Amino acid sequence: MWQREMVAELKNAKPKARKTVLETYQKLHGYSTEHLYRIAREHGFTSGRKPRADKGLSVLAEEQIEFVAAVIYKTGRENKGPIMPVENAMEFAIDNGIMTRGEISVGGMQRVLRQRQLGKDNMNAPTPHTEMRSLHPNHVHQVDVSTCIQYYLDDKGMAIMREDEFYKNKFANFQKVKIPLQRYVLTDHFSGFMFVYYYLAAGETAENLFDFLCRAWEAKEEGNFPFRGAPFSMLMDGGCRAKAKALGQGLWDGLSIEIIPGTTRNSRRQGSVEQSHNIWEQWFETRLRIDPANTIEDLNRKARGFCIWLNATRRHTRHGMTRLSCWMLIKQEQLRELPDRAELHELMNKPEVTRVVNNHKINYDNKVFNLKHANIPHGATVKVIRNIWKYKDGIITVAHDNKLFEARSIERLPPEQGGFAVNSAIIGQEFKAQPETETQKAVKRLEELATGSKEPDKKTTPFAGLNAFEGFAEKVANVATLPRRGTPIEITRTDEPVRIPIMEFLKRLRAAGATITPALNKELRQEFGDAIEIKVAETVIEAICANNDWRETGTRMAQAQ
Repeated sequence: MWQREMVAELKNAKPKARKTVLETYQKLHGYSTEHLYRIAREHGFTSGRKPRADKGLSVLAEEQIEFVAAVIYKTGRENKGPIMPVENAMEFAIDNGIMTRGEISVGGMQRVLRQRQLGKDNMNAPTPHTEMRSLHPNHVHQVDVSTCIQYYLDDKGMAIMREDEFYKNKFANFQKVKIPLQRYVLTDHFSGFMFVYYYLAAGETAENLFDFLCRAWEAKEEGNFPFRGAPFSMLMDGGCRAKAKALGQGLWDGLSIEIIPGTTRNSRRQGSVEQSHNIWEQWFETRLRIDPANTIEDLNRKARGFCIWLNATRRHTRHGMTRLSCWMLIKQEQLRELPDRAELHELMNKPEVTRVVNNHKINYDNKVFNLKHANIPHGATVKVIRNIWKYKDGIITVAHDNKLFEARSIERLPPEQGGFAVNSAIIGQEFKAQPETETQKAVKRLEELATGSKEPDKKTTPFAGLNAFEGFAEKVANVATLPRRGTPIEITRTDEPVRIPIMEFLKRLRAAGATITPALNKELRQEFGDAIEIKVAETVIEAICANNDWRETGTRMAQAQ
């Protein structure tokens, strides 16, 4: 190798002759003197000189160095990282008065950045990550959707996206693809078992996600494709997680599947399923150039057969077994069989169910569930979560005050035995007291505080001996008010005589003891009409009761008015 030859010549040459050696290799390979010295040091050359006392020190302040590094970092691209040359960043710093020209060379700045691990290679390097593990097959499933960038289906069948026709400068060709091809991939994190299905869609949809998960978790017809069952947790990116939420929380609560939230721009969290995409592209989709599919059904038929073969034969690099062999380690309690789609649709479409706690019980789906152990207040409203696995055993989950409680249904006797609850107390033979609520316990404490006894007499005065009314006036003894002058009320009197209805007059006449005959009634109405002055009425009543002529009295009073 020429590097070793150069190192041997430099070692044999005197210090003054080393320049000639380097010039020779500069002409041969085009490298600078600094770069040739760097190559020589990497291959064991040492000059033998004593290191300078200021070796490792920089003439620049840390703020200047970090400013250049910050410019390089913040001007980078999201997918490629920092791309600005160091010389360009230094020029920007000089233009803005951060540095002065000639303080340090470009190579010196590059060396300083490398020493502080702020070079481009350091910034482009992936950050350290923590390896995550799952406990068993079907513990965690990862789901991801990707648009196929190599193939699409048109009226003539499968077509290939040629790189000379489909790239960033010919964006119009992408618009010719009416319906892109979406690849859905599910990976079991423990075994690496993968399931793949294709859809014709413009993007991710909740309907396709539901159909895909059902296809992956349902029992398969093929005997060599045993993969099935719902997981306990799911990892997915933001797009899939949004579509999963669109299916309704009732579906995930019902299946007891936890959707683990992720962080943005952290594709390594989805590392297993991302790697499954790569494996599938390399092993399956490369063969589509040889034997393309004509329809989406034909494509999925080919994919299913290849998926069976790949999982059964290809060994996983982590555990060294085939994906199928590793998945077959699953135990009975870990394999949760998926119910039929009709029941899943019911979980999706079912609105949130709430119930009111009454006597430590709630009614749900024509059953009574016991909540004595939950210590939930009487009359509280709780949310009912129906889990299809637990509901088969007569158990539901109840949410109250950000806490979850399991409630078991109360068994009932058959109709011929009255249909009572099995744990009901028999009259005259048993006594089963309900546990006291927190309110009942508190009321007893308050009773004892107020009266001094847990069971006081009804006549007992609470807080006896304490002051309830005395001293209130003294509390405001320092309050002084200015006198206010009032306005006298003027009483207005009307000169018009007071009249009463004729019926009221007749009532008063009858109350005075007079007998009102039809003839008298008629005469009175003809004389006075619908109303009579009250003074006239009093005079007429006196005359009638004294058997005097009331007409003369009434006429005389009317004339006086």
